Amino acid sequence: MNLCRDHLKVHVDLINSRMNPLADEINTLDNQLSLLIVDEVIDKYRQKLDKWRHECHATVDRFYEEKCQELQQRCVEKVGEKQKKIHQLKLKTNELMREQEATHDDIFDADPLIINKNFVYIEQWTSNELDLSTLSSPYRTLACSQDSWAATTSNNHFLLIDQCPNLCLYDKQLTLLKEYPWEYDSIPDMCWSSTLNSFIIITNKNGVFLMNENLTSLECIQTIEKKRWLSCTCSDSTLFLTTNESGSNIF
Repeated sequence: MNLCRDHLKVHVDLINSRMNPLADEINTLDNQLSLLIVDEVIDKYRQKLDKWRHECHATVDRFYEEKCQELQQRCVEKVGEKQKKIHQLKLKTNELMREQEATHDDIFDADPLIINKNFVYIEQWTSNELDLSTLSSPYRTLACSQDSWAATTSNNHFLLIDQCPNLCLYDKQLTLLKEYPWEYDSIPDMCWSSTLNSFIIITNKNGVFLMNENLTSLECIQTIEKKRWLSCTCSDSTLFLTTNESGSNIF
């Protein structure tokens, strides 16, 4: 029993021997912190910041002065060049006046306009330049109406032809896929719109229509007024139309 107490006492003494120095260090730090004057610390580092600010301002001011001097020098040089040219012109004018040789050629000296008639020419067309016999033979022919020209258009997959009284849809092999009965007036022109993914069909009296690729849907564009439309084409964002009139505008 005494052995256990002795052992415990030794253990406690060992802990105390280690804790006491640590407590002393903590007390020392606490005393140092209590003696620390915060304003002095702040003032010390503010002095460093003020020094940095002053140096930066000095650098900016020096750069500013250099650029001001450079600007002034450039302006003086340019003005001097202009004054020199004006002075030379005055000397030349006075010399001509003294010698009474101020002729029209001296006062106004411009390079003459030389027009070479060979710069602009029109090539003469000869019949040999267009030889229809060199064209390849037709891949396939389609019978069309003899009353007027057949309006046609196409996309990457189909060919659409106005075969009155039907609209005829063909594939790349010119195989007839579908016929759509056309119940409106004549069709002068058609085109394909990739943006709308539809055929655009114009008529003489009934306006402009949209027809889907498979000829299953037909819609009249109400926002386009009815005119005697003659031709059409389109871009990704714009539809261009002309009328069947003399001096037609493009709509």
